[in-house]
Amino acid sequence: MVSRLTEVYGKNVYTVEGMHVGSLEDISVDPESGRLGGLIISNVNTSFKNRLGIEGQKGFIIPYSGVKSVGDIVLIGNVRYETAPTETEKEKNKKTL
Repeated sequence: MVSRLTEVYGKNVYTVEGMHVGSLEDISVDPESGRLGGLIISNVNTSFKNRLGIEGQKGFIIPYSGVKSVGDIVLIGNVRYETAPTETEKEKNKKTL
């Protein structure tokens, strides 16, 4: 059992089928409810990116509801995801703010 969020940062993330997805970079929290929103995954495995058709993405977000287990690794089920912004998109957003 994980008792602190800092214990999960950097853990490897795998699908229930055993495919390496990437590493846990951060966790999103809903500021209004205080509930966990999702896991932000980085260093995404190229094979996994190709399988999902997200080759140009640096990372993506998995809804917390898709997490099956957290221990030595993070295990995720078949879930929908949101792509993380690319560096170009981040730069555009900075310019418009």
